[in-house]
Amino acid sequence: MMFGLFGKKEDRAILATPTTWLFNNLTGGTTPAGISVNATTALTYSAVYAAVRLIAESVASLPLHTYERLPDGKTRDREHAVAKLLAIAPNRRMTSFQWRETIIAHCLTWGNGYSEIVRDGSGNPVELLPITPDRVRVEQDEAGTVRYIVDENITLMADDVFHIAGLGFDGLIGYSPITLAKNCIGLGLAAERFGSSFFSNSARPAGVLSHPNRLSQEAAGRLRETWQQTYGGSSNVGKTAILEEGMAWQNIGVSNNDAEFLATRKFQVTEIARWYNVPPHKIGDLDKATFSNIEHQAIEYVTYTLRPWLVRFETEVSRKLFRNDEPLFSEFQVDGLLRGDTKTRYDSYKIAKETGWLSVNEIRALENLNPVDGGDAFTQPMNMDTVGSDEPDPTEIEQDEGRAWARPLLEDALARAKRLQENAERNALKRKGDYYGEWRAKWASDDLPPLFMEIIDPVLGAIAMELGWTDEKYSDKLATVSEAWIESDKPVEIFTDEVLGGIQ
Repeated sequence: MMFGLFGKKEDRAILATPTTWLFNNLTGGTTPAGISVNATTALTYSAVYAAVRLIAESVASLPLHTYERLPDGKTRDREHAVAKLLAIAPNRRMTSFQWRETIIAHCLTWGNGYSEIVRDGSGNPVELLPITPDRVRVEQDEAGTVRYIVDENITLMADDVFHIAGLGFDGLIGYSPITLAKNCIGLGLAAERFGSSFFSNSARPAGVLSHPNRLSQEAAGRLRETWQQTYGGSSNVGKTAILEEGMAWQNIGVSNNDAEFLATRKFQVTEIARWYNVPPHKIGDLDKATFSNIEHQAIEYVTYTLRPWLVRFETEVSRKLFRNDEPLFSEFQVDGLLRGDTKTRYDSYKIAKETGWLSVNEIRALENLNPVDGGDAFTQPMNMDTVGSDEPDPTEIEQDEGRAWARPLLEDALARAKRLQENAERNALKRKGDYYGEWRAKWASDDLPPLFMEIIDPVLGAIAMELGWTDEKYSDKLATVSEAWIESDKPVEIFTDEVLGGIQ
């Protein structure tokens, strides 16, 4: 019976909620533009499809980790059954990405996303099976007990349904964005249909072909058919019409300019972006997007569009999938979406390290790098001390003795550059003739400078700022490494010593 809930039931006219039924009954299924709008037809409108896909795929692609609460922080739990359901496969048929994408897509169209929670004999979740919202009706009795009626004959209790609801007023269900925005969507679909009809008629509005004499029905039919075959359709655009026997053409259609067809279509895209609270450039409207503001729009998208959906998801996981006695919670990782360019990130890391709230290893973890020995220590500015402490911070002493953090950063960057060179060199040696000699000359002149600018320059620049190097000294250091690199077999450690000038 449980597995029977999984999947879509074709052509079933089950009301999602009484509220939705009342709304549709009062307003009708057809918009003033003459277009019937529902969850299926709405997705045929490119702006709606783009907005729904954008948010659903964004939520689905984010890492979702499970943590155990500790007295002084948290630690990641990879072995818990719920952690594996959320991160790998929530059921036998779907990946975690597919399941989350489906649930959020349901929320963005029907206003609600449902999944049955299948539990084992101990009450632990073993599967999450999505249910299309048009099959679900939510009821609440006088005692406040909530039940989910599926297909009008299956009843599930609230604890057995993973339910994410969008904006709503009763605390039970969310309102369908498609239903609320149906007039806007209907106008957009009507504009598309108008455009299709307009161009199918050779981009010529309809009109009247008049004849000075009275024509029989048969003669009028033949004239209409002949005219359509000769001048109708996009293949006949540009043909010159020849009118005989006093016939005349009278244009009675509305011109494209008068209808402001293109302006209407563009405005509807902006309207859909407003309904779904997404930056217009995310769904193809680049009118207001500039190089200077597009990064800030991307951050606002994460903060004000994605974050509410992520919080809804995380809280439902805590309520329904973990027992009350388990100090566990799940959390989406959004740091990747907020990452800036290399220089911006490294400048931020420098500030974070200097102010003592990020260690070297924490910074390396943000860059997906392995920890290094001694990288867990926190530094503190020389002119600051812990409140209530008369003794100097040991980290100040370490800072005076040297910049231990600089060495692992530079060694890692040089090692990455070295690996790229070695891979390219091995491939060159496999080639016949004098290709290897040609490759070495090309590598030194064409490939090496960009490699160093991409890998070495950002790291060396951060070190230079920390150690107070002048621009001239920094340029000399970079030139020394670049010029000697191609001809040298020195280990990375020796290069590091030479570049840092003996700094430990």
